[in-house]
Amino acid sequence: MIMQAQFVPRRKTLRRNLKAMNADGFSFSVMVGIAETYLPAFVLARGLGEVNAALIATVPVMLGSLLQLLAPMALQRLKSYRRFVVLTASIQACSMLVLMGMALVPYVPAWAVFIPATLYWAAGLSVGPAWNTWVEYLVPQKIRSGFFARRSRMCHVGVLLGLISGGLFLRWSVAHELTVAVFAVLFGIGAMGRFVSARMLARQTEQLTTSQLTGHDADRSVTAAQESSDDCESGTPDIISAKDRFAAVLQALKQPGSAGRLVLFLMAVQTAVHVSGPYFTPYMLKVLNLSWVQYMSLLSLGFIGKMLSLPWAGRFANRFGPDRLLWVGSIGIVPVSALWFFSQNMWWLATVQILSGLVWGCYELAVLLQFFRQIPGERRVAVLTLYNLGNSTAMVLGTVIGGYLLNALGRGPDAYLTIFVASGCMRFLALLAMPDRQKAVHTTRGVVSEWMVRSVRGYVHSAHSIRAVQEIHIQVPQASAVSERLLSPDEGSSVTSRVIEDVGQGKRRDGSAVSQSGSMRS
Repeated sequence: MIMQAQFVPRRKTLRRNLKAMNADGFSFSVMVGIAETYLPAFVLARGLGEVNAALIATVPVMLGSLLQLLAPMALQRLKSYRRFVVLTASIQACSMLVLMGMALVPYVPAWAVFIPATLYWAAGLSVGPAWNTWVEYLVPQKIRSGFFARRSRMCHVGVLLGLISGGLFLRWSVAHELTVAVFAVLFGIGAMGRFVSARMLARQTEQLTTSQLTGHDADRSVTAAQESSDDCESGTPDIISAKDRFAAVLQALKQPGSAGRLVLFLMAVQTAVHVSGPYFTPYMLKVLNLSWVQYMSLLSLGFIGKMLSLPWAGRFANRFGPDRLLWVGSIGIVPVSALWFFSQNMWWLATVQILSGLVWGCYELAVLLQFFRQIPGERRVAVLTLYNLGNSTAMVLGTVIGGYLLNALGRGPDAYLTIFVASGCMRFLALLAMPDRQKAVHTTRGVVSEWMVRSVRGYVHSAHSIRAVQEIHIQVPQASAVSERLLSPDEGSSVTSRVIEDVGQGKRRDGSAVSQSGSMRS
């Protein structure tokens, strides 16, 4: 009996796709850590000034977001997500090769560095939506969450490895007076990593590889086939034309709704953040005169703090909802830039960086979850296109405001600290644009209180269970003295297990009650 319209991915092809995705993510992340992260430092090492070092992190992003509006036309011409993604990834690698060449020549004007940087970001922003749509049809829904969680951890390791390697290379270059030349090595390794990433992307199939099953194999695979057919359609997804994309963008502008208000809030936050964000690198390297190892260590600590926060933030979002996590993260990022005002001690800055990573991890996860929660699937591409453009514009606006303040105040240490504090104040004002902020404040206060009460109850239950077990072990010899017989090991263990089981059931009941309360308030 031949199954009609029942398809299952071939295990061998699926396994090869997943391995290629992991290799792609790791090699891309190494490029981000060893090359992209050190681009502002390269501008400083070239002697192009602190303002240019700040602008190189924002202006190319805005220009790239404008160029990425042309991506649908290129995608429509290529008629293949895989070819488009591989092409744009290769363009990113080539932009790194151009930067490597600039590190080897004796003189480079400031404007010239912005050209490969803009090309890099245009390719990066263009590849994102196409890759997300493509892999959704390659990875079955049943394994998607677990696979991408493992892939994310691998990507984190890749970025951290790139950061540490870059810092060690630059430390070696200082002793040999080859700082600018070593940047060529960093960009070369970054280009190599992206080329490897493009090769791994090319190894993946264009769509789900499907095969019709017959006989015993069909009977055994009916359930898997039905799940696979429910998750996604066979074949590649439809490629939206540039005209339809433009019409969807206009529709999103006319009727922004809750998703539009969320985008406006995120733009306000980005503007406030980038008043100070791009100027931390010049402050650390030019004002504090940190070594490359110290600079790399502070960057890595912020990233480690973000990694540590993600498991807790995920559990918090699952229990209480992403809107409350967004409020917690938004409140958390308000003071972190101003904390640099109080001390320039390395240990203090390390603590601030870890705290910054913790709260930024919560904020970024909440933003991602809010996109899926508040933006309908049919409008997601249009809204995210506007978000990319608005986000990059906000980044440039904040950087220009910070640069103006820095120049007006004399570019001294006090000027940097002033824009750090000003950024904190602007982040607080940005909270006024948060959608349903009054409801978020009220519910988050109740949720945090319940969470603290639950944590205290957990400690109390644990203490009671320990005391109960201790009392049992004390009472057992007394009972044996009275009855002149000993409890068997099985009896003793059963008594202890019942006490622990009762405590565990009490914890489960308490936890479920909190969860129900949180669901009622969301």
